[in-house]
Amino acid sequence: MKTILNIITIMLVGISCLTFQACTDDDPVAVAQAPSDEKQVVPSTDAVVLEQRDADNQTAISFTWDEAWYGVSTPTTFTLQIDAENGDFSNGVNNVVTGGTVSYTHSQLNAYAIKLGLEPEAVGKLKVRLKGNLKYDELVAYTAEEMISVTPYKTLSLEFPMPTNLYLQGGAVASNWGYPIPDEQMMVQVDDHRFALILELYEWGNFAFITNSAAWTDPAYKAETDMEPYEGGNFIPSGAENNWGGSDIQTPGATGTYKVIMDFTQGTFIVSPEASLMDAPAELFITGEATPLGWDAPDTSQQFTQVDDHTFTLTVALEGGKTYALLTELGWDLAYKGKTANENPMAGDLKASGPNTNPAWGGFDIVAPDTGTYTITVNFKAGTFVLSL
Repeated sequence: MKTILNIITIMLVGISCLTFQACTDDDPVAVAQAPSDEKQVVPSTDAVVLEQRDADNQTAISFTWDEAWYGVSTPTTFTLQIDAENGDFSNGVNNVVTGGTVSYTHSQLNAYAIKLGLEPEAVGKLKVRLKGNLKYDELVAYTAEEMISVTPYKTLSLEFPMPTNLYLQGGAVASNWGYPIPDEQMMVQVDDHRFALILELYEWGNFAFITNSAAWTDPAYKAETDMEPYEGGNFIPSGAENNWGGSDIQTPGATGTYKVIMDFTQGTFIVSPEASLMDAPAELFITGEATPLGWDAPDTSQQFTQVDDHTFTLTVALEGGKTYALLTELGWDLAYKGKTANENPMAGDLKASGPNTNPAWGGFDIVAPDTGTYTITVNFKAGTFVLSL
């Protein structure tokens, strides 16, 4: 028995010694340290042109980074900082981010760009960096700054939401309330807030704007009152949500060709006479002092691309304040110019100009906006031109 107790005593002493040794040896302790090398935040692109259509759902840019900054696994706060080119990040945008990546939609980045002073429809610059820190803002570190070019869009306050499609329907047009509505009565969306169409209207008739070619669909759009002038006025949605309000729009007292424009920023429509329908040409060119080739006969470098039965586009450098015109051949018969001398440089109405037009050689040379490279979209069904960066 004594022998057994001695053995147990020896074992307990050995265990005690081992325990004491383990407690007294210096174990290595991991210590967080500031990054020794400059970290990076990587943008998915260095230039982005923001677009309003579906802006809430389309990704404009993403940023990625390595989260291993401090040499140990420890809670780290990352903040993506965005500021104007000349800012110091003291009044910029700060977003706490996680997971090594973050994305922004067109609408989010547009809001940041406008907030930071960038001009709509002009190329500006934003700089971006990532801030990292431990708890209590300890061991603050920053990535290198990344510069990105951003072209914001103008934010519009629409009186009514823009529909996807829009048609003229009524007794004043060829369909005479029948269905399906022909393509000739389908309006063209010319920009982010307007629809337009050139068509024949019958005298003392009526029409409404509807959103479906096969049937009357909620909502339609009608004149706000039965007293709106023939040349235009206010419109409202007409459907179940507003008790089918509004009145059919009355046409002028002369059958003829008219341009109809709907503006959803103001909730207004315009009906104005046109000389004739505009047929899309086989080819379209640009010429003028605002273009690289001046008023010399343009070559294929200044030829538009036809994208559908009515629409042409061209990306071209323009010199601000100078003028240009559109040609349908390498000569001047037939040309297209601005309908008035005061057309908006970014979007306006066209007028046919040539020896056989009425009046002959009518219209005005179009004035270019600020110097830059623009995409010009011309639609002959609507008789419009629109410029975008």
